[in-house]
Amino acid sequence: MTPYRLYTTGPTAAIGGVGTRELPRWPIAALLVGFPVWWFLGAIPLLPPVLATVMVFYLLNSKRVNFLPGMAPWFLFLIWVAAAVVNVHGTGDLIGFGMRAMDLILAGVSMLYVANAGFSLPKERIVNYLVIVWIAIVALGFVALLIPEVRVKTVLGAVLPEAVTTNELVRNLVAPPLAEVQRPWGAPEPFYRPAAPFPYANSWGAAFAMLVPVVLSRMATLRRWRSFVLLGVLLVLSFIPAVATSNRGMLVGLAIAVVYALCRLLGLGHWKMAAAFFGGAALLGVGLVASGAVSEILGRQEYSDSTGGRMALYAKTWEQSLEAPVLGHGSPRIDPTIGVSLGSQGFLWTLMFCYGFVGLALFLYFFAGGLLRTWRQSSVADVWLHAAILGGLSLIPFYGLSVLQLCVLTILLTVLLRQRYVGNHG
Repeated sequence: MTPYRLYTTGPTAAIGGVGTRELPRWPIAALLVGFPVWWFLGAIPLLPPVLATVMVFYLLNSKRVNFLPGMAPWFLFLIWVAAAVVNVHGTGDLIGFGMRAMDLILAGVSMLYVANAGFSLPKERIVNYLVIVWIAIVALGFVALLIPEVRVKTVLGAVLPEAVTTNELVRNLVAPPLAEVQRPWGAPEPFYRPAAPFPYANSWGAAFAMLVPVVLSRMATLRRWRSFVLLGVLLVLSFIPAVATSNRGMLVGLAIAVVYALCRLLGLGHWKMAAAFFGGAALLGVGLVASGAVSEILGRQEYSDSTGGRMALYAKTWEQSLEAPVLGHGSPRIDPTIGVSLGSQGFLWTLMFCYGFVGLALFLYFFAGGLLRTWRQSSVADVWLHAAILGGLSLIPFYGLSVLQLCVLTILLTVLLRQRYVGNHG
């Protein structure tokens, strides 16, 4: 039987990791680096149950499983999510509930796995994995701009019956589009918004906003100037597909992360580094404005009332959430008066509507507690990782979080928690 143990901050804290050196790195690599492959195969729905099962198997067969301080609220949150199933009605809603729950479970299991795999998954390796994910997302963004109306014919999509694949959500997962093609009334031409390797462009923008600070963290540790320049050039070019997504929330999340990081760097006395990053950000901002990129992002709003529609949806979601404040409604529900599902269009609203205010509070408490526990970062690289979490969380009022975004947030926070309590190889 596997013994369980809570890490402490005392001198024996590092001993806890000795028994878990055998944990292999490949499950986390399969989750992060392999995510575009899962997408290409149409197997994203299979990713959470498969990888969560694999990681649990390895954890149960390790000599010791260690829980970092600050991790408990997430597992209390999962218990609350499980309890919310009592308010789910209908087979379709139950399937949707299960898929959302599995995403949350994988995020928690990945967190526990990384906490116990410090020797095989040091911070540098995880950051490299995330940079590779970002490069893949950007590359697919360029492909989407070249052939925006193409859908990928996946293996899973080919074997599923037509009765299943006619569902729009299922179709977007097993026959994913490279881009969202939107033709709002009155627009002179369609908008091609990169989405791959996600079903929707907003998910692409959310992942981009989370991962850019991770890229900056990696750049802060590069010793070879050629690698630094290469990654810097790619970072600048990456804003071409990013701008095409027309994601205002993405820019908000990036701005929050960058401003926070620069303020922290100035506070820590890294004046030269802060000035360099500020100069680069300022040049990029001027370039985006001068090139018309910002106008292009805002221009799409002339042909759609997305802001007004969202506000109406949020107001209705709030009203209905008050009717089930404890356990929530279990799953989003279509509202016939506005034609949109309540509990969608923003992960914060999904948590509130589906799992009640208690579920939302546990989720926010977990991340707030984790950010407070890890905010005393002294290195430039770690400040950017901290900023990545903060910037990612700032998106939840506007965007939903897919399994990848959830895992990125929990894994990054675990890396910083592990570094605080047991060192990089805990």
